[in-house]
Amino acid sequence: MDPNFGKTLSYIIVFFGTLCVLLGSIGTYYFGKQVETIAPYKQKIRTATATVEVTILSEEKIYVNYMDRGDYITFKKNNQTLLTMSSTKCTAKQTGEGKVIYSAIFNMYAKDKAVGKPVYFIKDSDYIQIEFVPMPEKSKVLSGEAICTINNNVRIEITIPPQETKEKKIFVYDLKDAFLEFEKVK
Repeated sequence: MDPNFGKTLSYIIVFFGTLCVLLGSIGTYYFGKQVETIAPYKQKIRTATATVEVTILSEEKIYVNYMDRGDYITFKKNNQTLLTMSSTKCTAKQTGEGKVIYSAIFNMYAKDKAVGKPVYFIKDSDYIQIEFVPMPEKSKVLSGEAICTINNNVRIEITIPPQETKEKKIFVYDLKDAFLEFEKVK
């Protein structure tokens, strides 16, 4: 037997061992990143909050903290509610430029029908409906934004387009940008 055979064999074993460790590390990193990206969307919904601001056209001189007027934001599909967040208070303040900003922080009820469903199911929403109870019946919405956070780690940013309210209700039908991050989950 060749005396260098053992030495050559040990080099080959070390080479393949190093190659396996390297490939394993790259695979772990890649698949680990995939799991980190997808995992929050597959978790069951436990909590949900939303911060909503809507600017309407109004000369009303107002700066009020409504402590007893309910408001809500709800995600809907085929007129069925998927998830609702609500509040018993909101604020309305005149900007000085002929605009009033309504804002509130909404929370999901602990027994909402969305509790226990996977986060990604919310992307099936056809539209979002928002209402501020103290807002005048027919208001001209100039702009707005709703930032929803589910389970403290999935953020959904919704742009509220200009529109006339219908019975104080505001609607958002174009949700493609709101759910861009959800596209990673298949």
